[in-house]
Amino acid sequence: LQLHDDDPVPMLADMAQQLTEHKVLEDAILNCIDEQAEVMDSASNELAGIRRELRGGEARVREKLEQMVRSSSVQKMLQDAIVTIRNDRYVIPVKQEYRSHFGGIVHDQSGSGATLFIEPEAIVAMNNKLRELRLSETREIEKILQKLTLQTAEYAEELQLDLEVLGELDFAFAKGRLAHQMGATLPRMNDRGYLKLRRG
Repeated sequence: LQLHDDDPVPMLADMAQQLTEHKVLEDAILNCIDEQAEVMDSASNELAGIRRELRGGEARVREKLEQMVRSSSVQKMLQDAIVTIRNDRYVIPVKQEYRSHFGGIVHDQSGSGATLFIEPEAIVAMNNKLRELRLSETREIEKILQKLTLQTAEYAEELQLDLEVLGELDFAFAKGRLAHQMGATLPRMNDRGYLKLRRG
């Protein structure tokens, strides 16, 4: 259901006229937040740099572990020749009896206890760096969201009024859409105290 310029609904047009436009605020939000409500890399130079470093670090850790699990001497010690994640740390699934071979940190174990998910000593420092980068990413995202929140707060009253008007408009259009689907018509009222139902 759409409104056109020649539609005889001045009340809805008057309501729509009350809506305010905040292009600067809208652009600021769209430059930072994507359609999935995620903060984009482009939201700040700092965030773009952190995420670039984070992606590079993750690739290096995976590459090191994948080299390890491809080794024939290591494969016999693994439950599966895969790289996985536990507690945000890259790990490999090691058979219980080979636990001491890898050193490092045990982050999890299978239900039977036969498999340990181990972060080998060779990548602990690399995983630590990734952890630091993720914390930096979280702090930068918080800064970006705080800045957007302060910008939005400047228009809080106007936005609250806009929200109320949009609710009324949405309700009016919902009623119109339902009436259209039902094939409803506007009843003609009389002051003679009777009703005439056609095809009732």
